[in-house]
Amino acid sequence: MSFSTLTREQLLEIASGMAQRRGWDFSAVRDWRDPVPWEYEHVVRRYLQPDDRVLDCGTGGGERFLALSDAYAWGLGIDPDPAMLEVARRNAAVQGAAHVSFAEGCAEALPVADASVDVVLNRHANVDVGETLRALRPGGLFITQQVGARNLLAICETFGCGPGGEYSHDPEETIYRLAEAFRVRGGAVLAVAEYDVPYILLDVASLLFLLMGVGIPEDIDLQVHWPQVLDILARCGTPRGIRTNEHRELLIVRKG
Repeated sequence: MSFSTLTREQLLEIASGMAQRRGWDFSAVRDWRDPVPWEYEHVVRRYLQPDDRVLDCGTGGGERFLALSDAYAWGLGIDPDPAMLEVARRNAAVQGAAHVSFAEGCAEALPVADASVDVVLNRHANVDVGETLRALRPGGLFITQQVGARNLLAICETFGCGPGGEYSHDPEETIYRLAEAFRVRGGAVLAVAEYDVPYILLDVASLLFLLMGVGIPEDIDLQVHWPQVLDILARCGTPRGIRTNEHRELLIVRKG
């Protein structure tokens, strides 16, 4: 099936046969990308210590946090979505990670005492500088990977939204601005970096799972947005798949 000749009916038929996203699990997406300078889990593992108390902001279904659970002593994953937390608790039970718990919470009001954790992790979630520094003990670490403003650019520009699906977003809110905010508050920036590499979705179902799973745009509805999706397929379709890009940012800060 050619991407450029796909019809509305065929698009909706593909969507009807897709599995639903569970937690923040995007393993159903078939994709390929150019080599990148870091992988989030590898970076975090370099810094975790066996006796660390770790807080994970925006944990989703706990997928990434639980994958690291052998590297720390105590963990709390927080998310504002109760449905996500239900998935995270089921995942923890299956894995037998009794030292990891999950609670409702957000970056702007971390449910922990002052200076009570060794590491704050944050992957693709909101960041509050003051709350992060409050929760960390002196010498503690904050490690975040964020989705860059140019992520999936050819796709997001089609809908007029940002990479998180929001119609209202600030493209100037970069990792470098966040790093400066930590510096102003006395944090020592250990690393700040970004990459922007070619990224290919290998089939139409993967594109649809990504759009609907993330919410790109935030009010995604294929009954409404099918012309834009067909436009993406026509413009970005190649013999290898649907070509776009992946933009990620990394920041590591030590509390003074």
